[in-house]
Amino acid sequence: MSRTSLLIFCLSLLVLSVSAADVAEARGGFNPNCRVPRISLCPGCTVVAKIIVLQDHECRIHYGSLGPMRPQTILVSPKRGKYWADNETSTAYSPHKGFLGADYFETRFSYELMNGSPASAVLKASVEVVPHF
Repeated sequence: MSRTSLLIFCLSLLVLSVSAADVAEARGGFNPNCRVPRISLCPGCTVVAKIIVLQDHECRIHYGSLGPMRPQTILVSPKRGKYWADNETSTAYSPHKGFLGADYFETRFSYELMNGSPASAVLKASVEVVPHF
């Protein structure tokens, strides 16, 4: 099966998540400071996710299969914390010191598909900062 046929087949299966070669999945990894759901970024999609972070701790989100990212565009900055691109394949969120409660941010990821074509996806993240799990 050609790569184009495979990509069309996989995109046709897109309902709640995507499993094509050009999809990036994010996780908090083994970070004990937060819980990040499985986040699948696909070209042109908008993903909504809820992230739980421990008070006064930093949460790193790893996009291992995305490959090198271009600079992100933060569409909505968090009001009660800080969100940033940590390196080419991970980002991080850190709540303000002492803060407990809800926060929110939106970011656009720009990256290259395996064939070199540009792509982007939007992540809308609601964050809940809690005292402990």
